[in-house]
Amino acid sequence: MARHIVQEAAEATDGRRTAPAALRNAGPLIAALQARLPSQGRVLEVASGTGQHAAAFAAAFPALSWTPSDVDPGQRDSIAAWRRASGLANLDAPLAIDIAAPWPVPPRSVQAVLAINLLHLVPGTALPPLFEGARAALEGGGRMIVYGPFLRGAVYASEGDRDFDAALRARDPAIGYKPVEAVSGAARAAGLSPVATDAMPANNLLLTFAAP
Repeated sequence: MARHIVQEAAEATDGRRTAPAALRNAGPLIAALQARLPSQGRVLEVASGTGQHAAAFAAAFPALSWTPSDVDPGQRDSIAAWRRASGLANLDAPLAIDIAAPWPVPPRSVQAVLAINLLHLVPGTALPPLFEGARAALEGGGRMIVYGPFLRGAVYASEGDRDFDAALRARDPAIGYKPVEAVSGAARAAGLSPVATDAMPANNLLLTFAAP
């Protein structure tokens, strides 16, 4: 199992967790994803966290079916709570997916795989299985989309990024920011081709890759 840090979030009485980062970045992500997601089909979100994004994205893209997932049972409970509260017909029940193990998804059955704010919370050894799992799940021409903070080579985009990465590594030396070049290399090794790199607020990046 790929160990990871579960980000802190407040929990409402109905079971929905709310993470501050998800409140901040949902709007910019929706705007950017309009140019990167397919017009129809199924999107598999790995490591969906609280479920805030899944509910917001399903509402913003009604022509797409959204399948959220998480390895953590508590997060899956929160995703289910967001699904109940949203009442959205295009938002599925969450799957239990460990990105380092075989995914419970039929091969070539989804049109996009989405991973948001995940890579800095898992070890570098999780990169190959993540992209290999996405490649197996994606149909031809499908998109793998990754969002989060990254190193540019060995350089931090800001002192705030440097401090945040240091705090992460103090909790677990195996995790932390990944060079964008290493992420792209892992994607190419899995057979995915780079499509676009979009600059996002707070020095984050949205990386898009395509399946053959």
